[in-house]
Amino acid sequence: MDETIAQDAQEQIEKPKKKGNFLKKLIIFVAVIAIIVVGLGFALPGLLWTRNLGVSYSQADYDSAVSKLKYIKDSAPTTGEESEYAYSYGAPVDVNTSFTSAEITAFFNINRPSYYAVKNVEVKINQDGSIEASGSVNVDYVLTEILGGKFTRSDIVKKIPALGILPSNVNIYLDFSGSVKDNIASISPSTVTVQGIPIPDNIVKSSDSIKALTDGLNSFIAKNNEKTGSTVNDISAKNGEIVIDGKFPTSLTRTKK
Repeated sequence: MDETIAQDAQEQIEKPKKKGNFLKKLIIFVAVIAIIVVGLGFALPGLLWTRNLGVSYSQADYDSAVSKLKYIKDSAPTTGEESEYAYSYGAPVDVNTSFTSAEITAFFNINRPSYYAVKNVEVKINQDGSIEASGSVNVDYVLTEILGGKFTRSDIVKKIPALGILPSNVNIYLDFSGSVKDNIASISPSTVTVQGIPIPDNIVKSSDSIKALTDGLNSFIAKNNEKTGSTVNDISAKNGEIVIDGKFPTSLTRTKK
């Protein structure tokens, strides 16, 4: 009897001890995972979150941007897909103005629909005329709307195995220079990273890549101009700002079909 009581007592002591050891191990495991995640985030900016370019913006920056464009936008839809809405644009007017990094960044982030293909955008216009941009981009949108279906996910991964299986949305960072003159784009990429992984220069700066990107942008500009009635005379980076000259719509109204 005494042995049974002593054994029960010992088990009661060991149970909390085992439970305490398990909790300690669990906490250590979670802490290690957190350290690895944060470490990877700092080691490869853009792997877990978009790269921070140090551009802050406010509602006032957005209001300033649409005012300069002479543009009135309705409230962006918060549900559904783009195909579920009819887009109506106001008559184009002449616009000749410039935008700061904060104004451009605000314009890409505020009053955007939930289905918008690019999120968490930052645009930084440097004094030397180069432009840095980061954001989370829908892969299928880029493949179809920008690159015109010329490439597939498997094509990209085959060319750059380090990317592995591309998720639906990827974090992208670009450092480039370029402009749009008379509706035709020219671009010279300097640095490109996808999910924090630098794309080799021999790919980024190859004539084939630049042509594919330029052709895609020109196709996108043509589609946008046809849809909105816009005409681009000049979009370029000067003195740390984006200069825009052309005709652009005065309003946008989205209606559920």
